[in-house]
Amino acid sequence: MKPVTIFFACLLQLGVGPAFSADPLRLLHVEFSMEHRFIFYAVLEGAYEEGLSEETVSTLLGEKGTEHFVIGCPICMPAYEALAAYRDAPRFTSKKMSQKGFGTDLPAEEQALLLGPVEERRKLVRTLVSRWIEARFALLNLPADREKALRDSLLEMSEKGTALLEHFKKGGNGDQLAKDYVDWEFCPSCSGATLHGPASGKP
Repeated sequence: MKPVTIFFACLLQLGVGPAFSADPLRLLHVEFSMEHRFIFYAVLEGAYEEGLSEETVSTLLGEKGTEHFVIGCPICMPAYEALAAYRDAPRFTSKKMSQKGFGTDLPAEEQALLLGPVEERRKLVRTLVSRWIEARFALLNLPADREKALRDSLLEMSEKGTALLEHFKKGGNGDQLAKDYVDWEFCPSCSGATLHGPASGKP
């Protein structure tokens, strides 16, 4: 079973997955917020610009989906979905080349972190999310008031994600999730999206 399947199976169990009607064949259309879409596009664009390899994106997603992402977190969800969309997208093809993305994967020092302990991989996710979020802010060049409003919204979302992580750690949704998240010190995506990652020099 693919990690994305396991991840969303957990979401359905928690009641935070996609909305379904009484008829399982009829899916309800979900309206995603501007903030959700901002994060999704930031991560998707970042993955394409970096040219993440299949190995890299698979490691970032994890085998279960809970190694680097918090289930139901309003920042983790669009970040995870963007990486899954990138992983499942076709490669660029022509007679002379076949590749995915525009870059040549992460720098060597960051690729090395993917082979390390899970704590280091979470820090890398924080760094990547921070880098990609800031790149999208720079690309959009929003008016100061709109950028502040969006950053304030991301901060509120990160607080919800962090609270959810603490809820899981305390066993609020069962022993399995408590076990999955017991040693987490922070939510990588929440921390990265709010400039609390290594790139900002903040804890």
